Amino acid sequence: MTRALAVLALVACVSGCFGYNKSAKRWAYAGDTVLILGGGAVIGLDILNKDKAEPAMPNEMEKYKQPISGGIVAGAVLVAAGVFGIIFNATRPNVKTTR
Repeated sequence: MTRALAVLALVACVSGCFGYNKSAKRWAYAGDTVLILGGGAVIGLDILNKDKAEPAMPNEMEKYKQPISGGIVAGAVLVAAGVFGIIFNATRPNVKTTR
């Protein structure tokens, strides 16, 4: 379940949020904050839901436990996209539009 949510969030929001004027930048900052919080939540859920180490039988080798799971990678990408979006918005000049 966690991996499916992480993949969905990753596909939907991996590009970050970028604004072109003052109002759009405010919403972009909100979107980037959601990316960072969502990525942190995915990482936290993945760490809390790790499988417990199963004792190996004397005649069997222990099962391989991957050090970094997909949830941690997906969460890190979401956090990185949010941080990049905030930095990009902060350094991007406002575009003057007329209505």
